[in-house]
Amino acid sequence: MDKLDSQQLIERRNVLVERFLKKRQPEFLVAFTQILDEYFQTVFTKSDAARTMLTNGNPVALIALGGYGRQEQCIHSDVDLLVLFEKKIPPNADDLIKELVYPLWDARLETGYAVRTIKECLSMAWEQFDVMTTFLDARFICGASHVYLLLMERFKKELNRRHLATSLTRLVKNGEKRHTDFGDSTYLLEPNLKSGHGGLRDYHTLLWYGRIKADIKTRKELEHHGFLSHDEFETLEEALNFIWQVRNMLHYLTGRKCDQLHFDHQVEVAKQLGYHDKKGLAGVEIFLGDLHTRTDFIKQITQVVTEDILFTRSPRFGKPRIKPTKHPGIIIRQRRLYFSSVEEIPSHLELLLKIFVESGRLKIPISLESRRIVADFAPLIDKGFRESPANARDFEKILASSLWEFNVLFVMLATGLLERYIPEMSAIANKIQYNQYHLFPVDKHSIRCVQVINGFKRRKKDSEADLYSAVFNEVRNRRILLLAALFHDIGKGDPASEHSTKGAQITAVILKRLGYNPGEIQEAVFLVQNHLFLVKTATRRDISDEETAVFCASKIETVSRLRKLYLLSVADSMATGSKAWNDWTENLLRDLFLKTLNILKKGELASKKATRVIEAKKAEVLALKRDGWSESSLLRELDSMANRYLLHMAPDVIVEHLELFKKLGNKNFTWKISREANSDVRTVAICGRDKPGFYSKLAGVFFLNNLNILGSQAFSWGGEIVLDIFKVTPPADRIFEAEKWETAEQQLYKALDDDTFLQRLRSKIPKTLTPPKGNILRPNLVKIDNATSSFFTIIEVFTYDFPGLLFAVTNALYRQGLDVRMAMVATKVDQVVDVFYVRSMEDNKIQSDERAEQVKQTILKALPKITMGTE
Repeated sequence: MDKLDSQQLIERRNVLVERFLKKRQPEFLVAFTQILDEYFQTVFTKSDAARTMLTNGNPVALIALGGYGRQEQCIHSDVDLLVLFEKKIPPNADDLIKELVYPLWDARLETGYAVRTIKECLSMAWEQFDVMTTFLDARFICGASHVYLLLMERFKKELNRRHLATSLTRLVKNGEKRHTDFGDSTYLLEPNLKSGHGGLRDYHTLLWYGRIKADIKTRKELEHHGFLSHDEFETLEEALNFIWQVRNMLHYLTGRKCDQLHFDHQVEVAKQLGYHDKKGLAGVEIFLGDLHTRTDFIKQITQVVTEDILFTRSPRFGKPRIKPTKHPGIIIRQRRLYFSSVEEIPSHLELLLKIFVESGRLKIPISLESRRIVADFAPLIDKGFRESPANARDFEKILASSLWEFNVLFVMLATGLLERYIPEMSAIANKIQYNQYHLFPVDKHSIRCVQVINGFKRRKKDSEADLYSAVFNEVRNRRILLLAALFHDIGKGDPASEHSTKGAQITAVILKRLGYNPGEIQEAVFLVQNHLFLVKTATRRDISDEETAVFCASKIETVSRLRKLYLLSVADSMATGSKAWNDWTENLLRDLFLKTLNILKKGELASKKATRVIEAKKAEVLALKRDGWSESSLLRELDSMANRYLLHMAPDVIVEHLELFKKLGNKNFTWKISREANSDVRTVAICGRDKPGFYSKLAGVFFLNNLNILGSQAFSWGGEIVLDIFKVTPPADRIFEAEKWETAEQQLYKALDDDTFLQRLRSKIPKTLTPPKGNILRPNLVKIDNATSSFFTIIEVFTYDFPGLLFAVTNALYRQGLDVRMAMVATKVDQVVDVFYVRSMEDNKIQSDERAEQVKQTILKALPKITMGTE
């Protein structure tokens, strides 16, 4: 074959790609496979090496393997080829390979090949799982067909006689390992289209099972041989075509073989496939929801196949033994649950729920046949069924038995029964929240939240988990907690509404229909309405200030409600993913819970306990006193310190800060820079005179020197002295780090003496800002809270991170006559939330709505405009 022929192959593929992009090539995979077949057939026909082999009595067959063998050739899929000889490989086999493969390599078409005899193939098939499956997909291209047929005959004979059970076991074990390695595509927002659970490899597993069990040749035979019902086969076809379309588009956009649908490509893939924003939903969210629906179906089919394989491996002696259950109409056969009679179901629809109750109680899976029956009869569910108190009690049992290890609620979702029983759930089915914060679609996240709470039943050695278990065991009426967990995000089905408020309204409707009393409904509604309250407070408010816990206690009102809200908050964060749940969040939430619990239990005694802690802390500081401090002078300074400072700081750290204060003298400030243990972070403790804009000027100097602020705290010492503590990244040049800090120190002196010194920095704030890839454009937002704190106005700024962010905001506040007393950085992954505790220069809170709006607009003007950037 000369170079022109390989070029023609690529040109014909490119024509197919163009037709695919214009939606004029629905059978792209088969068409591309046929082009490859024609290429190999043409090369083989003209090959001198092949002709010599035939003359010498050593005929050869060309066989397609893998996706090429299945006729599933995507744009940049590998081309896998087997050059097969009957008994021996001739010396000129390399010449044939050069004619077949080298032109494809030159054309940058990834081509893999193997040259083997039949004996070698069979030996490797039973040693290596991947080789065995390639022979299940093997397809004859050209050459000596009898060599191919001989291999297939011997392969199938050995498979059935000696390797059937082992091969089925390997099919299951390989799938389990793959799911562990690549994750669950039905949960992950960056799914692996091929290897993840619910991806194409799961479909291949189904196909391989059909070929092992019934020697099927095509997908259609999965229906003919009873592996799938007609509806299941039609749904599978639609799901596969959709995933192949996505995979081809991903190959096209990346210019290479790529199976991981990363955030970087999702918006463009959605756009190319024709998705647009609709009814408040972004096109990419609609696209990802459709994708998850397809992968979810493939996952369910594969789970059923896996269960069937496990039964197939076990020897069967006579008729399977049938056992009754607690519920007439449901039986156990071969460790699976079945309906004893399909004819009974229309007149006893409660059996549709009962089988899930028994599955959860006994930890026995529902059979494939029964799942199909549930799906078929679920449309019969009507108003009377939904309003039945008995059915509501059964649903409670299903919720309470749903665990991560045995996912009975998820199976209920997969059959469609959950949406039929709770129609409001359909609005969040496979609904995607397009950001890097939430790992799972909304419906699966909600079910995961239920499972996390149920997991708290078991005590664990870990101290935190033991706390959750202890709190869970104190909860009364757990069914309300589980219902709130299932419905806490149900309001996200309406993108035009605030989801907590909308979810509370929907929850009230659902629970009233299910027959709950007004008190129970009110409790569930409160939990749904406020499921983010504790987390937001813990991460965006000063929890070392007792007033924060008092505010929480006044809102939550009872210990019982606090326990439920705490467990819901923990479960919601855990079910969201690692970016929402980490040690920092866990510790803050725990501390806020315990402080609020203490106030609800003891009321005023909480303040007395804080007083005892402060007095003990003072005693420890006195014991550590340094030279130059008398006991009376130490006590005078300690008495001038804020209670929240004394509660928060360790005694040895307080002593270090007192030494800073002693060095201050007549200077505007003095500081100490120290290294954080086990991290590349610097702690900057600054003791200075409380001049207007002190915090803003600090932030400006750090910005001027490219020192990124990770977090900060501010404390007042008496009337004129402040202590600011910053966590910052070190200078880029570690060799001259000391010199850099000296320069920054001199600049801060100048900034404090000259208001205009840092004004030039305002020009360095970017005018526009593009969100990181994998985020939907969200505008800058400023919220002003005058209720939480008696002494401070709390300002929350939502934006995307950029160098100089803290300076931009604090400088705007300074220009509005506001002084920052504390700042918290609560990164929200897709955005940052910076929280500022402020007072006016006259030491007052913001007094009016008009003044608050003026401050808000000044901050917004200081921030870059958010844009999507250029394509």
